[in-house]
Amino acid sequence: MAIDERNFLKTIAKSLGRTEPLAKAPKRNEAGPPSFWQEQKFEANDPFDFFKKNLEALTGRVELAASADEANRIIEDWLRELKAQSVIMWDHPELKKYIKLEMSGIKLDYWSPSRDENQLVAAAEQADVGITWADYAIGYSGTVALLCGPGKGRSVSLLPHTHIAVFLKSNLVPTMSSIMHDLTRFGTEKLPSVIDFITGPSRTSDIEMDLSIGVHGPFRVWTVIIDDQ
Repeated sequence: MAIDERNFLKTIAKSLGRTEPLAKAPKRNEAGPPSFWQEQKFEANDPFDFFKKNLEALTGRVELAASADEANRIIEDWLRELKAQSVIMWDHPELKKYIKLEMSGIKLDYWSPSRDENQLVAAAEQADVGITWADYAIGYSGTVALLCGPGKGRSVSLLPHTHIAVFLKSNLVPTMSSIMHDLTRFGTEKLPSVIDFITGPSRTSDIEMDLSIGVHGPFRVWTVIIDDQ
């Protein structure tokens, strides 16, 4: 082991209260998320309060709608604010049940599995706003989780400058461990093709150590939460 590596590991060991680095991996009896996460107790409204605080700290927006009509009004107000000319939405039954923009006067496209994928990607690239359905949202980090698949393309949340995620308040969970536990219901063969965890707008400091927003994804991540509780 190189001297620098040894010193590096000794520094970590010291921070963990050990005099020397461990010679072998410690025994771990539990699998999955740490037990203290599973044992945490939360008040009923905690996940929403956490989510709103944490996403807004990342320049996101969070609006709670009492009904589908109010959710539509919020999104239409945002589209006018953005001066959006075109929108692409997931062809998702739950999303289409609540959000109906056909009469909004804005060009509306759907990510439909029956269409050519190249055409869909081009439509997402040209759209001002992409609207998706979030299957989960994590309070602790202000993260939305999208289960992608047919009718639910990643490009809708990635290519437009603004991504609007819609979901039910009952799908808000405090921590990532809740989602990981729930995903076991799919089994290994039925998991979604992609699970996207999105925490605020795209940001990077790779370019001359200068923070840039929207380089690898949308400039804005806004959410509408429908209160079903």
